[in-house]
Amino acid sequence: MKWLYRLESSDPKKGLWYNEAGNFVFNINDIENCVTRELPMGYDERYQQDGKQWFSSCTKLEDLTHWYSVENAKDLLANGFKFYKYLATDYHEYEKETVFLKDTHVTRIELEFEEVFGRVAI
Repeated sequence: MKWLYRLESSDPKKGLWYNEAGNFVFNINDIENCVTRELPMGYDERYQQDGKQWFSSCTKLEDLTHWYSVENAKDLLANGFKFYKYLATDYHEYEKETVFLKDTHVTRIELEFEEVFGRVAI
């Protein structure tokens, strides 16, 4: 088992790029200066391997601050996104991300903004 961290929409019909059904739904370009807008987010078979839905995540909490600035995070939170940590049982680690199955996670915990960015960022 491994703790993994991610930002996701509180509404499963929405997402940064795709919703949980795999449909393109949200334009990350609407968030100014967001580092993640430059990521290539076309189809990638890793997210569908073994006929299952795999979700992208970070292996360390502080990695979230690499992908989202304080300002970006505030904008995303205002648009219904939240930070979570998952205790995952089924996952694959890659060089810059870890993918996991939400269906088999042990627990999911919502993280407060301060847990990710610290009290200084409020």
